[in-house]
Amino acid sequence: MRIAIVNSNYVSINKLTKKGTEIFDYILIRSLARQAKKNNLEITAFASGDSLLPVPIESIGYKSSMEDKDIGNEHHKSFEVALVSRAFSSPNRFDLYHVNIGNGDTALSFAQFVKKPIIVTMHGGLEEKYNEKYLSLFRNLKNIYYVSVSDAQRVPMPDLNYIATIYHGIDIKRIWKFDPIGGDTIVWAGRAIADKGIDTVIKVIKRVGKKAILYPMVKTESPGWIKRLEKNGKNVNSNIDIRCSRSRHELMSSFQQGKLFLFPIQWEEPFGLVMIEAMACGTPIVAYARGSVPEVVVDGETGFIVNPSNEDIRGNFIIKKTGIEGLCEAVDRIYAMSKDEYMVMRRKCRTHVEKNFTSEKMASNYINLYKKVLGQS
Repeated sequence: MRIAIVNSNYVSINKLTKKGTEIFDYILIRSLARQAKKNNLEITAFASGDSLLPVPIESIGYKSSMEDKDIGNEHHKSFEVALVSRAFSSPNRFDLYHVNIGNGDTALSFAQFVKKPIIVTMHGGLEEKYNEKYLSLFRNLKNIYYVSVSDAQRVPMPDLNYIATIYHGIDIKRIWKFDPIGGDTIVWAGRAIADKGIDTVIKVIKRVGKKAILYPMVKTESPGWIKRLEKNGKNVNSNIDIRCSRSRHELMSSFQQGKLFLFPIQWEEPFGLVMIEAMACGTPIVAYARGSVPEVVVDGETGFIVNPSNEDIRGNFIIKKTGIEGLCEAVDRIYAMSKDEYMVMRRKCRTHVEKNFTSEKMASNYINLYKKVLGQS
């Protein structure tokens, strides 16, 4: 099977990548490469030339858009189109294309010019109206197959040509290692934007009075948030520790030593990789029941799920209070557990990830999907 994995050239794809889709790309491509020989896979990655991957890379330039001062964010899309054009310009070289750019975005415009099957992993939410207008332009193309990263992701557009839901996976053998005991700190990590619930995190920390470490990722749209974080952090609790823009791998020790990971998302998160990273280290999740959360977290076993408000009830969860009140009750309940109870929850977190969210399982699911689409299974 000759597979072309079509990525964005926005940033370099390597082990230090911080951008969500490119983190997925790196994990998937490495995992596929490990299983390539026994599955007769030939993988080519279309990406920026400075990407570090264990497969051949084809690019239109060495530097990623964000590392090239002549391109940057302003002109990136033009160069992304050029890379995608290069990928689709030689369809006879490949049996199948696997696209990992947004929800198909620029790649879909080329789909009608090739007869090879195209798998599109959906990396974004589908709530915004433009998605329906854009994706509907390609409904008549039978060679496009969509992969959702959670069942919840499909809700706004249930009638697309979905072929599978494949959950993300992580490397739990080499990177995200288990700590059976944990520590005494609330942990949060994410982009410093409203959707990730940073205001709610600070309010909960203030009310429960526990130590916390926050890992905001600074983006061009969020310098104001960082100032607010620093100001609020000092006012909330002298023990709060704000560490900006650290690499994902620096988070591992905090996840291992965390008491819980707080995830009060304000949007319908399609997956939420940080949840499985934290659980792999043994740290339970306290989260709002939005997006993929009820699919990823087992209520009462790997953490607690909380309904966002009395007007937004998503399920009959153990914590009956809603909103911030519910989050605080869930946090207090975890801190009130006996050592033995808490260690059982940590072990369940690890086991849950081992069974459902490993990079090996994710890669195997994609390989089986490739075979299915190509009529080899």
